[in-house]
Amino acid sequence: MPELKASPNIQDVFLNYVRREKLTVTIRMMDGTELDGRIKNFDRFAVVIDQNGADHMLFKHAIASIKTPKAVSNYFSHS
Repeated sequence: MPELKASPNIQDVFLNYVRREKLTVTIRMMDGTELDGRIKNFDRFAVVIDQNGADHMLFKHAIASIKTPKAVSNYFSHS
């Protein structure tokens, strides 16, 4: 039986791209608070950002959106 190749998860591709490129992103939390920082690491449940030299662990369920400073035409071409 041929192996099925899993397509990459858009969330992982996006987060990996901004982490690798060391882009400063704006993260809007569910309560409306906005944080600017660089994504250092992430897993299924949390994102760790560097904000002014301090690490912050943000739980994904509390994040409303993540905005990049510039548009990227296709994240999948960078994976």
